[in-house]
Amino acid sequence: MSAERKIQLYDFASSPNCQRVKVVLAEKNLSYDAVPVDLRKGEQKKADFLKLNPYGKVPVIIDGDTVVYESCIINEYLEEKYPAPPLLPNDPAKKAKIRILIDYGLNHLDAPYQKLRMELMKEEKERNHELLDSAKRELKNLLQRFEREIGDKPYLAGEFSLLDAALVPRFLRMEGFGVLPDSALPRLGKWLERIKQRPSIKAIM
Repeated sequence: MSAERKIQLYDFASSPNCQRVKVVLAEKNLSYDAVPVDLRKGEQKKADFLKLNPYGKVPVIIDGDTVVYESCIINEYLEEKYPAPPLLPNDPAKKAKIRILIDYGLNHLDAPYQKLRMELMKEEKERNHELLDSAKRELKNLLQRFEREIGDKPYLAGEFSLLDAALVPRFLRMEGFGVLPDSALPRLGKWLERIKQRPSIKAIM
């Protein structure tokens, strides 16, 4: 990629949405310039940024004349524009399955995940431990689907794919929240240990 065509990534380092894009950029060996956007200062709501993304959210990438936002859409764009190495299978049914599992992992798990996250942001003495326990239980029940899906495969869909890239930032946080590892989810625990060895994942940890 020529220097003037280098991808720009509008980034907030601790954002899981930005992290899933950085994983794909690293897996595809794409060099990029990070443009920091400080969410704490509200820089994502400034007029210049809203011209790039009217939602006022990171990440955004600029690739030549192309502006793309929403992390999973960015990753699909990168997969189509820079297909080597491939992070989606050719088979349409397998591709659809990956998209379904991304949706499940990000949207279906979101309510208990956010409940847990918001509760853990409170001071220890203010936390509702009943709510914490029920959110953890709900997440562990929902994660059983991934435990079944992974089977004896090394990654969630077989080879490392956009599915792993999309979900790993959230799974790393669930590890920090005490949801994982869990004796009822042994395959998922092994997957998490395996994926943490990849350079692209080490870079976001």
